[in-house]
Amino acid sequence: MGETNEIAEPAKPKPAATIVLLRDGGEGLEVLMLKKAHGQHFAAGAMVFPGGKLDPKDVAFVEANGDKEDAHAALKVAAIREMYEECGILLARVAGSERLIPSAEAVEIRTANGDDAILDLAASARFELATDRLVRFAHWITPATRPKRFDTHFFIAPAPDDHTKPDVDGYEIVDANWRRPQDVLDDVHGGKLTLVFPTMMNIIKLSKSESVDEALAKYRNEDVFCVEPKRIETDEGSQLVIPAEAGYGVTTVPQEFLRSS
Repeated sequence: MGETNEIAEPAKPKPAATIVLLRDGGEGLEVLMLKKAHGQHFAAGAMVFPGGKLDPKDVAFVEANGDKEDAHAALKVAAIREMYEECGILLARVAGSERLIPSAEAVEIRTANGDDAILDLAASARFELATDRLVRFAHWITPATRPKRFDTHFFIAPAPDDHTKPDVDGYEIVDANWRRPQDVLDDVHGGKLTLVFPTMMNIIKLSKSESVDEALAKYRNEDVFCVEPKRIETDEGSQLVIPAEAGYGVTTVPQEFLRSS
């Protein structure tokens, strides 16, 4: 009898969260882009938004201190924590204040307490994480054919101030820059840059807004469609496809513009 070919079960997607941090620059909307180190990191060497996997401590923080009515509260905490750990930018307030902690003070907090103490400091009531500043923007799930899969929620948020300057950790993140979305797309089409698919599509989505206020107003009340891309073969080569309902204005992107991470 012939051998039976068993179909492997797809890897289970790991919950993850990303902040697409925005500010108004001299020529319009800018977004913070980080460059990941080469090596064993996911999307090694890629330009990405701040973010990472949901950690049990994010869930525990929400259970003890957070907004239990918000279904995405733990993911928002994860996004804020990851951004702080990766590039030193903090979305938080002094307890009882409406004012976000300025970038310079966030640097002092990180220098005095280290990269991984943010939730402990917030739990001590020294300050409050500004999860209310995060607007849900996108939801992507890595295709079932990939060995590493993530169930990632993207949030847009305004920077703490116009002078927000990233201070990368030098381990996972080696560089960071504020970029106009259209400039990023120009680099992609000019062959200077390739992006992972969700990053590419969310940059396209952001390029339609001229300012932070416009982006926040547009997406604050917009439904988020969960996207799991599919690969198709065409006469022009491989393309990745998403449903039109996702609202990106584009449904296919040639593989040549994308990283395979």
